Amino acid sequence: MSGGNLRARGGAFFAPLIAVAFLFAATAAHAQKPIVVGASISETGPLAVDAAYHLKGIQLGVADANAHGGWLGRKLDLKYYDDQSNPGTAVRLYTRLITEDKVDLLIGPYSSGISQAVAPLVNKYEYATPMPGASLPAIFSAGNKWAFQLLPPATGYLDGMLPLMKSQGAHKVAILQAQLSFTLACGQARLDQAKALGMDVVYSTTYAMPPPDFSSIALAIKSANPDGVVVCSYYPDAVGLAQALHRIGYAPKFFAETIGPAEDQFISALGPITNRIISNTSWWPTLKTHDNAGFIARYKAMFHEDPDYHAASTYAAVQVIGAAVKATKSLDQKKLQAWIAGHEVETVEGMFKSGPTGLSMGFEQYMFQIQNGKRLLVWPTKDEQAKAQVPYTGQ
Repeated sequence: MSGGNLRARGGAFFAPLIAVAFLFAATAAHAQKPIVVGASISETGPLAVDAAYHLKGIQLGVADANAHGGWLGRKLDLKYYDDQSNPGTAVRLYTRLITEDKVDLLIGPYSSGISQAVAPLVNKYEYATPMPGASLPAIFSAGNKWAFQLLPPATGYLDGMLPLMKSQGAHKVAILQAQLSFTLACGQARLDQAKALGMDVVYSTTYAMPPPDFSSIALAIKSANPDGVVVCSYYPDAVGLAQALHRIGYAPKFFAETIGPAEDQFISALGPITNRIISNTSWWPTLKTHDNAGFIARYKAMFHEDPDYHAASTYAAVQVIGAAVKATKSLDQKKLQAWIAGHEVETVEGMFKSGPTGLSMGFEQYMFQIQNGKRLLVWPTKDEQAKAQVPYTGQ
């Protein structure tokens, strides 16, 4: 009888200890649960070439964080879906990431158009979200609190091109733009700039994406005979227009296109046609930004290619959200939002600094030129590696 009572008392004594042990085990297991970072990526569709770099920058950022023990003592997992270069698809995918997958953190998609569609969603669900593919200033206007721009504004793309042309006696310009939010904003800024500089816009048009056969547009450009052609483009249309001008044997003195020429595929697809084309970038290998040399080395080791500014921008997005997590010691979205809004962060892209509505205040724009198969900075003067070479020869 007494033995039974002892066993009973012993069981009563050990039961709380067992419960505490289970609680500690559950807490430890939770502490080891990965931090899930969610995104959509344009793996297919017309934006796929540029978006591939966007994805690789995030992947390297996550890998680097894990190589240093992760954040808050937890490893990171990246969960992403293919938005097919479609804004509506991206909205559905980010809704899924937030409401079904319940990811811990978000990083924005590639391109301004898709980011513009997603931004109201992250504001609705109150996720502090770096937007490394969004250059359109309108996204970061009154009413935005939770989305943060990780690129210079679209209105600054090729900002140095028309002044460069004018300084060398050029007066007539053709300005083209794809019918997407970034390219339209870029094109309008260049049209306004041409007017302010007193330059004559002899031809201007927009075109749909995916890009059309550029034959008729190329002939119209040739007929207008501008001194320079400035195109607010993505990769496929930058390739298509360059090919169309080459086919009809027309080479303006100056030729500039956004985005596409930054990719290695542009040179491999077009070869000598690319010589002396000018383009824009917000990052460069020679810049003395934070850990830039290390970023380049690790990117090459992981992907066996050179990074571009899209990869640098998404890597910077991981740096920014990581700095916020470490500083606040939290995944609480309100704490992260307040910290990102109020602090500067050194990144491979330069100094991140947010305006009151998330607009980028710290990153700069540069221009490079392809010279004999190599990309060299030609603007601004303080950072140039070479002088711009003219004329563009188209071969």
